[in-house]
Amino acid sequence: MTQRSVLVLGCGVSGLSSGILLLQAGWAVTIWARELPPYTTSNQAAALWFPYLAQPIERVAPWASRTLAYFKQHLLPDAASGCRPTLVQDLYAHPVETPWWAGAVAGYRRLAAAELPAGYADGFETESIVIDTSVYMDYLVPWFVRLGGQIVQREVSSIEEAAAESTHIVNCTGLGSRNLFGDESVRPVRGQVVKVRPNGVVHSILDDEGPNGLGYIIPRSADVVLGGTAQTDDWDTRVRAADQAEILRKAANLHPAFADVQIVSAGVGLRPVRHEVRLEAERIGEAIVVHNYGHGGAGFTLSWGCAEEVVQRMREEG
Repeated sequence: MTQRSVLVLGCGVSGLSSGILLLQAGWAVTIWARELPPYTTSNQAAALWFPYLAQPIERVAPWASRTLAYFKQHLLPDAASGCRPTLVQDLYAHPVETPWWAGAVAGYRRLAAAELPAGYADGFETESIVIDTSVYMDYLVPWFVRLGGQIVQREVSSIEEAAAESTHIVNCTGLGSRNLFGDESVRPVRGQVVKVRPNGVVHSILDDEGPNGLGYIIPRSADVVLGGTAQTDDWDTRVRAADQAEILRKAANLHPAFADVQIVSAGVGLRPVRHEVRLEAERIGEAIVVHNYGHGGAGFTLSWGCAEEVVQRMREEG
């Protein structure tokens, strides 16, 4: 029996995760991408297992849960993956309901009033996973290649160009879907980060909408990622001094240890945000296209759960 082949468009976390599971399911997989690690949007992420800017909840919830389980089973045991457990404190200026995903994580608890910084009325602590993207993306690429996958740096200008290579296509192009598939509902939400030297703080701190929102502190193995911004329809990938100053101000407010930092680097990524994640099969001419994009700020959080569904959809359609 001839091995079935599939072409994956995009070499970020979604493309690589989908490619790995497709290879394990018996497909011959080639990735085409304009940008390869370490120059993908995924490389700019913090990243943390934490659902953010992704809808609809009824689909995001099982994807996130399955991804968390996959990280725990396959990636946490291998220190080379760049993944490790972390505690996360999420802070709010007003009382909030228990988040929908609380049941999927261990160690969830409300913070006591004495544990809340000034200006916050509510918050919770939970166990999560921090993913050092500079390590993790370099871990995924050789894993994909060892399984027999091929990676070609190539920009695709049309679906017809891709279909000439394979009649089975997985679209993980993120914002590239605007031009390639005419989907203008996927929009950039600009995120800028600052990476600083470790200073002894080991847990992550988040403020989405409070007095220091959007602010976060995410310690990793070799640095601490400070953020952030969420600027819709902003295509600027340059580091902006004003944003950096604001990020540093928010970090110092979230934890006094960040009042004086040693900056390592700064970066910008454009989150591919959509009114809902697009994970569905579409027939375009003779080609079967499984779309997997629009994950917003939750690309890593949903990566393996979505990749599992990509394999399922491709099996059903192929």
